[in-house]
Amino acid sequence: MKDSLVIRARERGVDLNKVPSIASCFVPDDSSESLQDAMTREGLKFPVIAKPLIADGTANSHQMSLVLNQAGLTKLNPPIVLQELMNHGGVIFKVYVPGDHVKCVKRKSLTDISEEKLNTSSENLIAFSQVSNFSAQDYQRDIESFAELMEAAEMPPSSFVNEVANRMRDALKLHLFNFDMLRDSRIRSRYLVIDINYFPGHAKVPEFETMLTDFFLDIALKKRSRDAGLDQNNL
Repeated sequence: MKDSLVIRARERGVDLNKVPSIASCFVPDDSSESLQDAMTREGLKFPVIAKPLIADGTANSHQMSLVLNQAGLTKLNPPIVLQELMNHGGVIFKVYVPGDHVKCVKRKSLTDISEEKLNTSSENLIAFSQVSNFSAQDYQRDIESFAELMEAAEMPPSSFVNEVANRMRDALKLHLFNFDMLRDSRIRSRYLVIDINYFPGHAKVPEFETMLTDFFLDIALKKRSRDAGLDQNNL
């Protein structure tokens, strides 16, 4: 999804380099290069997250995996998106942008995985559903401790979130979208965008009814203003 939006921005002569994002690459099914060559070309390093893009409609067609090394990579086939894994404290920030409105919420994500665990693991490819078991010995988190973690997780500065949202809105010419953002566990002031979605679901967004109502009202008012201007010009 993000790749197609970035291409759209480039076609319009807009550079999104100022919007930080995690290194990733898309390898189509008709690609002549190997997954390892694609990673090398884009400068990706292990571990990476792999998302197959198989259009057969099954649940397994979109099963994401954590790839720890080249041996794990050989078990995957294009079309696929590869994205570097960045430890981010187990929290993801989801930013919703309907028109000029911006709403940021925090959600549960993958727990951090230590370098020691990666180097000593006998695994090389782990399904997302099993990643929590893979890192459980590092954290020993139960439901209550994770709830405390979520409560303590500091939200990114609203001015920064608004700036990123504004740049994306201007670059992509979209007025209803959301993006996911992580905070680097190593550098707490470093945030990276990992995904962009147009026409996202809002059911889990607090007060989404009010936000969307205001968005549609803004559209109606702008249309009325344009129509009034046209009528005035025709007098």
